[in-house]
Amino acid sequence: MFFNKSHRSPIIILFVCLLMTSCGGVNEEINQPLDEISAERSDEVEPTPIPTAAPTPTPAGEVDNSDFRTKPLVVIPDSSPPSTLQIEDLIAGGGLIVGAGDFLIMDYVGVSYSTGLQFDASWDRGQPFPFELGAGRVINGWDEGIVGMAVGGRRTLTIPPDKAYGETGSGSGSIGPNETLVFVVDLLAAVPQNLEKPSVEAPDVPPEALVFEDILLGDGSVVVSGSVVYIHYVGISQSSGEQFDSSWDRGRSEFIGFISGAGNVIEGLDQGMVGMKVGGRRTIVIPPALAYGENGAGDGLISPNETLIFTVDLLGTHPLR
Repeated sequence: MFFNKSHRSPIIILFVCLLMTSCGGVNEEINQPLDEISAERSDEVEPTPIPTAAPTPTPAGEVDNSDFRTKPLVVIPDSSPPSTLQIEDLIAGGGLIVGAGDFLIMDYVGVSYSTGLQFDASWDRGQPFPFELGAGRVINGWDEGIVGMAVGGRRTLTIPPDKAYGETGSGSGSIGPNETLVFVVDLLAAVPQNLEKPSVEAPDVPPEALVFEDILLGDGSVVVSGSVVYIHYVGISQSSGEQFDSSWDRGRSEFIGFISGAGNVIEGLDQGMVGMKVGGRRTIVIPPALAYGENGAGDGLISPNETLIFTVDLLGTHPLR
């Protein structure tokens, strides 16, 4: 609901066949939480929020806004709304610090200051919101208020009308004229503006076991089994040195998300990313037994008994919600 009125922004997290355990298309039995963070492109649909009571504790009891797994409770102060943009970090985050030009994926809850009513929440749709920071695709309070936030962080933005919908309010009527907005936003993942597709080299002799090497050590959250993981990647075959797939070739915003340890991707990639930190880049060499084995994949794109080499950028990870 906080789009710039002249733009639409699609959900763009895609799941790539060659990373799955089979290549007959996206697995229809994939875990529901993963389905919820995935959606097909749509340039026509903008969420139409319906004002509801502000978020109630979920589950019943006190809400801990420092728990990244829980939909946050937005509390409106018992005072007049501020005239300037206010920022408060509830969770500092430990990954990349973002700026204009970075591509982000976020969860959020938005509440009107005057009524205490929620007008929109990505949490309720189960679809995080992707956009390019500083490109004017969201209200000014977001473009300005998210700068300097770190991946893995949670932040409260209190946005005055002149940086939101001003004197007119929103077109749907769910945000009134001259309304101050309060958002709690979670920065799930980010593709830095200066991050480029890596080159990948194949070893002359394929190893018999899974091996990996950190090209760049991250400093954010660590991948553990059961968490949601967001990556960009390049994959090549050891025998030929040829690329068989790359998320980068579909565009900077086309990174993928999966649940670590849930069997959503080939076993070698799942195992090889455990312990990696957000912001890092790692090369993972995967023997056939942990990839596609004797059958190969992709109608001959990956040969039988092929060793695969991936170079992976870890853009974000967080507990399963």
